[in-house]
Amino acid sequence: MKQIGYLSILIVFLTVSSFAGVEWVSKITTTGNKKSMHNEMSSRVYAQDGDVKQVFKNVSKSKRNVYVEEGYWLYKGQENMMYIVNDKEKTVTPVSLDSLLQMMGIVGQLVQISISDQQVNVEALNQEKVLGYLCNHIRITSDYTMKMKITVIKKTMMINEVKEIWASPKIKHLKEINQAFLNKDFKTGFEDLDKMIKKEMKLMKKIGFPLKIITHNIQKNKKGKVKSDSITTMEVIKINPRSFPKSFFEIPKDYQVVEVSTGPNLY
Repeated sequence: MKQIGYLSILIVFLTVSSFAGVEWVSKITTTGNKKSMHNEMSSRVYAQDGDVKQVFKNVSKSKRNVYVEEGYWLYKGQENMMYIVNDKEKTVTPVSLDSLLQMMGIVGQLVQISISDQQVNVEALNQEKVLGYLCNHIRITSDYTMKMKITVIKKTMMINEVKEIWASPKIKHLKEINQAFLNKDFKTGFEDLDKMIKKEMKLMKKIGFPLKIITHNIQKNKKGKVKSDSITTMEVIKINPRSFPKSFFEIPKDYQVVEVSTGPNLY
């Protein structure tokens, strides 16, 4: 279930669409007990009038099914739709945000997921400055058991996740949060997983714009053996006001439109 860790990056994206013109750059670094986990990806985001464009660089091969490196994500606020634009293949894939969540490792009706024994503790820590902004600083510790069934294959994982978040509610150019995001009830189609996403998004909205997130995720099998141990750090390294022409957020008209794929290759 390594794709579940991608939700942290998506949740940041979902909660920061701004009507004011702004650009920010983030660095996302992942290390772990497996070589395939190691990656340092950058994200550059542009937002204005409810539209958001996000460009990824240095994406590892295992994540390119979602984070296209030669292209970008484009969210159109008035349409409440996301478009995955692939400049290399000259294609545009329109997806609802619910579908995008399902792409991150979920194969629709082929998969059954349940979460039990969930314990969550939220701890308020001392405020600290990031990029000169005084930030709310919290630590969220989550423990739960995830059971997954893919056709006839069953898998049970015990998951421990410790997440530290530094977030500021007073960033000048991000005051007007896009209501299309805030009022949207995002769903993957799995009730237990949807409840977790909803809780985290609600909390993120309360504490402000996340400038730094450190997530330590440990997954163990039923016998207690560690199968995955990773640390992901997302840190905003630059944020500036900007003004963009409307054409900057237009969908390329000469690109081929392709339908979203939710097949097993997304694993």
